[in-house]
Amino acid sequence: MNLAPHILAHGNWISMEEFMELALYDEEGGYYSANISDIGCRGDFSTSATMSELPARRLAAQWRDACKACGRFLPIIEIGGGSGDMAAAVLRHIGFFNRLRMRYHMVDRSRTLRDFQKLAGGSAVRVHADIKDALKQVRGRAFIFCNELPDAFPARQFVFQEGEWLELGLAVADGKIFRQASPRPLPESSAFSRWATEGQIVEVHESYHKWYADWQPLWKEGAFVTIDYGELNDTLYHRRPAGTLRGYKAHTLLTADELPALAGHCDITADVNFTDLMNLANRCVGDVVQYMSQADYLTPLADPANAADRHLIAIPGAGDHFNVLIQHRFPSS
Repeated sequence: MNLAPHILAHGNWISMEEFMELALYDEEGGYYSANISDIGCRGDFSTSATMSELPARRLAAQWRDACKACGRFLPIIEIGGGSGDMAAAVLRHIGFFNRLRMRYHMVDRSRTLRDFQKLAGGSAVRVHADIKDALKQVRGRAFIFCNELPDAFPARQFVFQEGEWLELGLAVADGKIFRQASPRPLPESSAFSRWATEGQIVEVHESYHKWYADWQPLWKEGAFVTIDYGELNDTLYHRRPAGTLRGYKAHTLLTADELPALAGHCDITADVNFTDLMNLANRCVGDVVQYMSQADYLTPLADPANAADRHLIAIPGAGDHFNVLIQHRFPSS
């Protein structure tokens, strides 16, 4: 993907959020839209769903708990289901008769990944490009979950310089693309008050915040489980002065400055600020919100003899680098 003409056409500066949107979701050249070939050992990155069925077992158990709490049989909506590995595993673990009673809905922006999901799920799965379409299908009542979704949303990036926060973006000089800071209005985030030290870089998933707020009014009851890598704001950028924006190509880590040259041909991600996500959930009056480590969430069903299960609950490691936010919305009385 040749970014320079696009950057120059937009005044020789685009935000990192605009860059990520192009690099990941451009219809003709975006990574998720056109160039992703697989997820797992044969792809550029792996998720927990490609390593172990432990997350699927835990989600199936929580689905049962949510059905009991709501007093009804809840359809399942998975957002950002990748190649469909998690869907296939969850369907196995909810049981044969439950599979006969329900429709499993998957939501993904990527046309390529939606095709993967249709193949993986077959007739048991209905695939949507928009969560609002899925929620309308289930009349707003659903058990919703996502695994490594917020980190895939385009993020804005900011640097604290000489007493103020400036937004980082891409500019062109002498034929080369580089990051450049520019004064811009700040979005709402807990990061700006906690990490205002000279040179510190932070990311804000404002696009995720807007997406979340857009569909919440359509969701009437159930539970929403978010599993992702990241931390609460107080520790998120500890020993990370350059921020967390990075990429992956063939399981090789790429720095933020390497990403423009590989735009459209690598995954791009940033750690999730779970304090910001909790603040969003807590604004939904009447909802019950829980936050815990992945280790705490998965350990009750982990098999100590299974190496992949041990990896997912290891501390330090995936067990505390990944965290879980659960939002319960109970039936109105």
